[in-house]
Amino acid sequence: METPESMQQLEELFHEAVGLEPDERADFMARARISHPELAAAVESLIAAHEGPDSPIDSPAYEAAAEIIAGRQPALVPGQVVGHYQITALLGKGGMGEVYLASDTKLDRKVALKLLPAEFTNHKDRLRRFIQEARAASSLNHPNIITIHEIGQTEGAHFIATEFIDGHTLKHRMAHTRMELPDILDVSIQAASALQAAHAAGIIHRDVKPENIMLRPDGYVKVLDFGLAKLTEKSRQSQPTSADSEIDTMVKAGTKPGTLMGTVHYMSPEQARCQVLDSRTDVFSLGVVIYEMAAGRKAFAGPTDIDTLVSILEKDPVSLDECAPEVPVEFQRIISKTLRKNREERYQTIKDLLIDLKSFKEELSFALKLERSGPPRTSLEPVTTPAASEAVVTDQEAVTDQKAVVATADRPAQRSGSRNRRALMVVVLIVLLAVLAIVAVMWRRGGSTPAISTPATAVERTLSYWITVQKYRDGKPYQDPFRLRDDINFEKDYRIRLNITSSQSGRLYLLNEGPAGADQTPTFNVLFPSETANNGSALLTESQPIQIPQQSWFQFDEQQGTEKIWVVWAKKDVPEMEAVKGFANSKDRGVISSPGLRTGVNEFLKAHSTPSVSVKRDEEKKDTLVTANGEILVHVIKLEHH
Repeated sequence: METPESMQQLEELFHEAVGLEPDERADFMARARISHPELAAAVESLIAAHEGPDSPIDSPAYEAAAEIIAGRQPALVPGQVVGHYQITALLGKGGMGEVYLASDTKLDRKVALKLLPAEFTNHKDRLRRFIQEARAASSLNHPNIITIHEIGQTEGAHFIATEFIDGHTLKHRMAHTRMELPDILDVSIQAASALQAAHAAGIIHRDVKPENIMLRPDGYVKVLDFGLAKLTEKSRQSQPTSADSEIDTMVKAGTKPGTLMGTVHYMSPEQARCQVLDSRTDVFSLGVVIYEMAAGRKAFAGPTDIDTLVSILEKDPVSLDECAPEVPVEFQRIISKTLRKNREERYQTIKDLLIDLKSFKEELSFALKLERSGPPRTSLEPVTTPAASEAVVTDQEAVTDQKAVVATADRPAQRSGSRNRRALMVVVLIVLLAVLAIVAVMWRRGGSTPAISTPATAVERTLSYWITVQKYRDGKPYQDPFRLRDDINFEKDYRIRLNITSSQSGRLYLLNEGPAGADQTPTFNVLFPSETANNGSALLTESQPIQIPQQSWFQFDEQQGTEKIWVVWAKKDVPEMEAVKGFANSKDRGVISSPGLRTGVNEFLKAHSTPSVSVKRDEEKKDTLVTANGEILVHVIKLEHH
C-alpha cells in the first residue's frame, strides 16, 4: 500500500536517477533494486514515462506515484454504486485520484466522478487540495469552466461529480495534428474567457496546461482542474474570517512559501522562484500554451526539470519567425507580451489579453472576407473573333484580311487534329493582324508607334512613429521625458505625445477610439488635423515631424485596458477623414458629435484597415516603422495601460 513516506522516497529516488548519465543511472538502479526492491520498478516506470515522447510526468513524482506504485488496480469496478452514481468505466488515473464515467441514477445523466481513495484521506495535503479544487471550481459559473454537480463523501472516500466532457485534451490534439490559426485563436479566446471569470471571482488557476484544457466536438473549450487554485486577496477580503497577509493565506491553504507548485513546462518565472503569485502567472502559463499551439513545440524545455526551470528563468523561446513564419506579426506580438519574464511588462490582466485576442480575430476575419470578396482569378481566355473584329474596325484593309482568314477557318476540316491546329493558327493570325492594324492606324495618325504598357508597380506607404513619455506625480511632471515603443504597458500616471514622420508626403489623420455608444458604434476623438497642429491641414511634406497633442500631453483615463489610436496615412485627401476636422478642439482631442459621421468613419476604418501591414520595431531608437501596399495605409496603435 502507498503511504506518504513511500511516495516521498519514490520522489527522491526518481529525481536522483533522472539527473544521472546512462551509465551512472544503471549502477544507481542496480543498488536501488537491492535497497528499495518495492520501489525500484516504480522508479524505472517513472523514468520511462518522463523521457517518453508524450510524457505524462508533468507534475511532481509523488503525484504520479499514486498511479504507478505497485500497479494499483482501480478502486471501483463497473456496476458499483457510489452514493447515487453507478460506475460505468474508468476514464483515467492521476496523483489526485481516479476518474470514472458514471451514471447519475437520480437525474439520468452521465457524470465524471473523481474519487480520492480511502487510503489517501489521511494524507492531509492531498485531501485539502482535493476539496479545494471542488470548492474553487464549484464557485464559478461559466460555459468554459467545468460544471461541478456535487462534492460528497461515502464509505470514507471523497468524490467530486462533474459534467462529463465527451472530447479530448488539448495535449492530445496537439500530439496528433498541427493546429491552424483560426483554431488556435478559438481555443485561446475561450480559455482566456474562463480564466477571466475565475480571476474576477478571486481565483488563480496556477496550473494552466494543455492537459487541463478539454476540447468538445461541438467546439466548446473547457478548463479543468482547479486543484492548485488559490484564493486571491480580493476574494479573501469578501470573507469575514480573512487573514491579513498573503503568507497567512498560503499557510491556511496548506501551501508553504518556497513550495514549488504547478507543472514545470508551463510555470511562470515567479512560480519557478516560489514567489507569491497573482493572476499574471496564469497570463504567462496560457501564453506558453498558445505558443505551443502556434509553434508546434514547447516554449521551454530541457533534458531535466531543472534545465526547464532554468530555461523559463533565463532564456527566451525560439522565435516564431524561425519555427512558425506563417504566424502573423500581430499574433506574435500578443504571444511575446504574455511571455515577458518581468510580470510588470506582461499583460497585467487576462482581460487585456482577451481583448487583444478578440481584436486580432476580428481583424483576421475581416481580412479573409476582404480576400474572398475580391475578383476571382481566371485563366487567360482565348481571343475571340468578335473582339478581334471590334479592335480593327478603323482599318479597312486589315478588316478585309481578317474576314478572309475567318472564312478560311470556317471551312470544314477533314480530321479533328487538323481542325484544332487550324483553329489555333487562326487565333494567332487574328491577334497578329489586330496588332498590325492598330500599329498601322497609329502610324497614319501620329507617325509613331504606341508605347507598350507595363504592369504598374504596387504603391507603398510608409510611416514611422514613436512615443514620448512624461511621468507625473501628484499632478506634477518629474524626471525628463523619454522615448518608448507602443508594445509595452503604460502606467496610469504616464502622459504621452505621439511623434510621427514619413519619408513621403501625404495626408495624415489620427483618431482616438473610445467606448461604443448606445448604437454599438465606437466613439472617436479627433487628434489630427486640428487648428493647433499644422494649421488645420492634413498635408505633411517629406520628413516633416508632427507631434500629437501639440499643446498638451495625452492623458490616459481611469478605465484600464487598451487605448486605440487609428492612423490613416494617404497619398491624397480622404473625404471621410476631411469631414472630421471641424470637431477637433484646442486640446487636439475633440469628439465627433455627429452619429452619422461617426458611423461613416467606423465603416471606413473597417473597410480600409490594412490586413498585410508590416510593423517593425527598433529596440535602440524606440520607434516603429509601418509599411503597407496601397495609396491608403490604415493602422491602429494599441497602448496598454493600467
